[in-house]
Amino acid sequence: MANSTGHGGKTNTRIVLLRSNPVDPDSRVEKEVNSLTGAGYEVEILAWDRDGDYQINDAYLRLESGKVKIHRFGIPAAFDGGIKNNLIPLIKFNYRVYSWLCKNRNNYDIIHACDFDTAFIASLAAGRFKKKFVYDIFDYYIDAFNVPGFLKKTIEKMDHRIINTADGVIICTEQRKEQIKGTRPRRLVVIHNAPAGLKEIKKLALDESKIKIVYVGVLIEGRFIEEISEAVKNNPVYEFHVGGFGKLESYLREMSRKYDNIIFYGKLSYKETLELENSCDIMAAIYDPAVPNHYYAAPNKFYEALMLGKPLIMARNTGMSKIVEREGIGELIDFTRSSFSRALALLAERKQEWPVIGAKMKKIYKEHYSWDEMEKRLLNLYKEVPDTNLSTY
Repeated sequence: MANSTGHGGKTNTRIVLLRSNPVDPDSRVEKEVNSLTGAGYEVEILAWDRDGDYQINDAYLRLESGKVKIHRFGIPAAFDGGIKNNLIPLIKFNYRVYSWLCKNRNNYDIIHACDFDTAFIASLAAGRFKKKFVYDIFDYYIDAFNVPGFLKKTIEKMDHRIINTADGVIICTEQRKEQIKGTRPRRLVVIHNAPAGLKEIKKLALDESKIKIVYVGVLIEGRFIEEISEAVKNNPVYEFHVGGFGKLESYLREMSRKYDNIIFYGKLSYKETLELENSCDIMAAIYDPAVPNHYYAAPNKFYEALMLGKPLIMARNTGMSKIVEREGIGELIDFTRSSFSRALALLAERKQEWPVIGAKMKKIYKEHYSWDEMEKRLLNLYKEVPDTNLSTY
């Protein structure tokens, strides 16, 4: 990284972004980093490879705006394991992050931490080394993860303190203001999980006679993946196209081997994800409403569906479901297989309406959620952050 020579606009301001996954892929991180580097900021990423066992591996993310250095720490841990099962690996990851931040303290100006599991250590380093600190809340920790009851109040108190002392705070929907009620962020901005539109999103050569449902993302329980598979496996009218990574990979490989209408792609790049979604008919963004954080969720799939004009199936009382219902751009379900099957049949009956629905969705995306607008909000925040008085941690 070069020395810092200024702030805002075309600049050599140096940012280090912290994320507790391997960023392989991570669409929100990649979009934000692409926008920042495109505006002249120098960015490096510290990430956690839970499948690896090594000290550090340096590589590059190749983004539209150029290549960005990423340092991955290989510390074995389970995805979706919660703080109880991953406490020791999480401590190890934070120790390595803090060591890197100490060793490289002259090589960055701003720490951008994603979620509480990197924000705590980031706030300590920012305070110690007089760096600016941006707290990007993808998911509100105590509502989103399996936090033991006796720890919730303590983590909430720590989280609120970090929110109040950060130079900038980012949340992903207006609704999330309710989750952080009681805090007093110095600078708060809403950046929706809108996809960054590619110049051209091609269509794959898939069977036009089938109604194709698609899900690409983290493959864990609570995303309705097994239920969709069971609902369509014996119905030749439908195909389920699914990609991603996580604990359900082996289940999906087996299902795709046994049933011709379940197609598993494994891990996909962001470009490949959008191409597959653009080639299918119906998108699933189904989260368990029993999880408190899902009421405030801002699923990537919701925004991708809007941009691509694909009807949606979502669970009632989860993030953005009210928009689906109000605008008539899909179907809402109870979190049951039978409810999903009914919703799927209803959407299939509306097949003639799909072009009209698609045009309406694209209009909603362009007017309210486009990444062009989100990028402006991000860059405006970064222009303002250097003017904040030094934080006291």
